[in-house]
Amino acid sequence: MPPHPEPASGGWTLRDRPGWRLVALCALYFTQGLPYGFMFITLAAVLAGEGRTPADIGALLATATLPWAFKWIYGPIIDRFGMPSMGRRRPWILLAQCGMVVSLLALAFGPDPLTHDGYLAAGLFFMSACSALQDVSVDALAIDLLRESERGRVNGFMYGSSYMGHALGGAGMGTIVAITDLRVGFLVIAVTVSGVMLLPLLLRERRGERMLPWTRGRASPQAPALAGSARTVLFRLMRAFMLRSTVTLAAVTLLLGIPSGFLTGYSTVLIVDELAWGVEKMATWTGIATWAGLAGSICGGFLADKVGPRRLALLAGGALAVSYLVFADARDLWPSDGFIIAMMVVEALFSGVLFVSIFALCMQVSWPLVAATQFTAYMALMNLSRTLGQGLTAEIGDLVTFQGAYLIAAALQLLPLPLLAIIDPHQARRVLGAASP
Repeated sequence: MPPHPEPASGGWTLRDRPGWRLVALCALYFTQGLPYGFMFITLAAVLAGEGRTPADIGALLATATLPWAFKWIYGPIIDRFGMPSMGRRRPWILLAQCGMVVSLLALAFGPDPLTHDGYLAAGLFFMSACSALQDVSVDALAIDLLRESERGRVNGFMYGSSYMGHALGGAGMGTIVAITDLRVGFLVIAVTVSGVMLLPLLLRERRGERMLPWTRGRASPQAPALAGSARTVLFRLMRAFMLRSTVTLAAVTLLLGIPSGFLTGYSTVLIVDELAWGVEKMATWTGIATWAGLAGSICGGFLADKVGPRRLALLAGGALAVSYLVFADARDLWPSDGFIIAMMVVEALFSGVLFVSIFALCMQVSWPLVAATQFTAYMALMNLSRTLGQGLTAEIGDLVTFQGAYLIAAALQLLPLPLLAIIDPHQARRVLGAASP
């Protein structure tokens, strides 16, 4: 009789129940999008309403989102350490969500965030660090459990769920904050994350694993083994990044998010202050427009499986750059609410298609032996690109006009597109092998 007998063959597991797996992955991505949307829409609008400049807002958001730029550090740690008896990824997901809840409660019950900039920045920084850990863990879980044939489609639903969280973090939370204050908004997000945490708490990854540390069970023989030493993981990752396609994709992900990060401060101040929309109206319509991003990500997931993620990324990136040029050229239409809302919808739609196609391409390019760590590195570079964009706003925010900002964003959006043409999605598997060095 084994020292840790397996539970009965029944039970709720992510491996055996595709429906619950999809629900869990989407719900977890939702909780990542909710605070992100709250920061970039509601909080940015509130700060603009308080008279903060684009440079001020860009500097705060750059600090708050900095942990996402370094989340690649989590990849080797998650691959190397863990509690396999509870699943390869579940313990890390639960730890990350607990950290998010603690930081959100600290912001909700601490000093007024609008008069304590340092406290606000520290709380958001810690929340982002935990959210980034959850993101890495969930991505690794998806790579472990999803078949290649379903990755594009499921990525669409996952990223769409993040957009849904982003939308509610803007429209829904914007309304709540307008009626109450920022601290109530942080409390509502904390309660929401706590509710979603029930899914990874109650659903095991595979049969036989422990539900909780003190319950019976053992590591499933079907689960991926813990990686070898840190030196081994690093060596394999270096091999994966010595190929033309993998390095080129790293450059693409580093450049891709700079325009959207750069425009955040400008667009918020333009709409809230210059066009006099106010905080609630801005947050509401931006959040509603984000639903177009949800549609774009879901449709983009299916299209990525049909036409290929690389080709789809080229088309969506070009369309997004054109939308920035159109907005910059149509300054006479800026006072029209209908035009602003239409541009919000267009930007969210093409952004959804672009980023979900890049997600699928990153999974496709990654070497299976270090896929979780390599994919995390790509996502970290993409998050770093947004932070670089916000940092650029902090540096030159007072020197560039609103029209000039959109022209710069269009040029930056076109910059990585030629690099996509030279990427071979299957080079790593062909050169390095499908599963072994």
